[in-house]
Parts: sequence; structure tokens; C-alpha cells
Amino acid sequence: MTIEEIFDELETLLMESSHVPFTNKRIVEEDELVRLLDYLREIIPQEVMEARKVLAERTQIVENAQREAQRVVEQAKVYDDNIIAKQAQEQAQQIMQQAQEQARDLNRQSQEQSRQLQQDSTTYADEVFRHLSGNLEKALEVVRQGHAELHRSLREKQE
Repeated sequence: MTIEEIFDELETLLMESSHVPFTNKRIVEEDELVRLLDYLREIIPQEVMEARKVLAERTQIVENAQREAQRVVEQAKVYDDNIIAKQAQEQAQQIMQQAQEQARDLNRQSQEQSRQLQQDSTTYADEVFRHLSGNLEKALEVVRQGHAELHRSLREKQE
């Protein structure tokens, strides 16, 4: 069950619950609400772990790109050494510069991808937490209001 499905069920539970006469309060089935909250407790850590996984993947991509850039630079250096032995100094320097530019470009691209992945994962995690927080606060407020109304009703009956 996804977070969205749980929130849909919470909304359905709320909308289908009985109204307390002469109020805008509702009586919510406690067992059903607790069941849905338990699902949320299970899913939220999974969502957080997925966000962490995205961050770990981003880190791995950056590390791989840096290793690849270093490998390209090293290959360019080896190639440059061989070219110098075979050709004039000027041609070897041009090849080295091209290899370094490619390595810098690759490094820039990987860093940009890394920044984008980090930003996307942070934005996603922030949206999930904001959405969850708002919905949990709403659900908790409804439960508190129902509980308070129940106590109020019991006091009125006792009086």
C-alpha cells in the first residue's frame, strides 16, 4: 500500500464516519484509524530509505565519473608520452589539451548530474515529508476533536 493510498483511505474513513449532531465533528472508527496509522509507520521509513538510496546512487555516480575522468586523464598522459616520442612536441600538447578538456567536460557533466540528482532527491524527500506532516496533523486533529467531543458528550450525559 502506498502513502497516497493510505491517505485516500484515511480521507474515506473520515468522510464515511458519522457526524456528531449539531457539530462539524465526526466519530471515527478507532481500529481502522490505528490500522492506517500503523501502515504509515511502516511506509514512511521505506520512503526515507528510498530517498537515502537515491542519495547513495548519486554519490556512486559522482565517484564513478571522477574515476572515469581520472582514468581518461591518465590515459591521455600515457598517450601523450607515446605521441611525444613519435611526433613533434606541439602535436602532443594539442592532444593532451583535448584530453584534459574532455576530462573536465566529463567531470563537469557528472557533477551537474550529481547536483541535479541530489536536488531532485532532496526535493522529493521534502515533498514527501511535507505531505505526510500535513496529512498526519490533519488526521491527528480530527482524532483529538472526536476524542474531546466524546468526553464532552459523556460529561453532558452525566450532568
